[in-house]
Amino acid sequence: PLRRQRQMCIRDSGKTNGYLAIALIVLGILPIVLALFIVPQLPDAIATQFDSAGNATRWMSRTDLIYVPVLCLLLSGATCLTAFRQARLSLDSEVVAGLTFRRYIRNGLVTSVIINVLNGYMMFSAATGTAFLPF
Repeated sequence: PLRRQRQMCIRDSGKTNGYLAIALIVLGILPIVLALFIVPQLPDAIATQFDSAGNATRWMSRTDLIYVPVLCLLLSGATCLTAFRQARLSLDSEVVAGLTFRRYIRNGLVTSVIINVLNGYMMFSAATGTAFLPF
């Protein structure tokens, strides 16, 4: 009974790890999709920095908004590859491999969520020409 319970725990952990990996990949692709819809509709020069009165103080090309989504995609992909590699190198047991994989994927998820929020803020500021945070 204990062995069977351990096998079920490992199987459930594998499913959870798979769902987390899929979530990380989706969060890596999401900013690219957002950029594909928003960037072509923007003017050639967009405001990127605003003073406390809401006036634009710095301008850049609209194509520069692609850097953050590409960075998010690369970081998500690299995190997935590193998680798989480190889990495979974990020769102790399947449980340790699963926990190693989950730790890497969770860290990638936190990073991707932060980058997605920042990317959303940048896209909103560029599309509206205003900022609700004065920096």
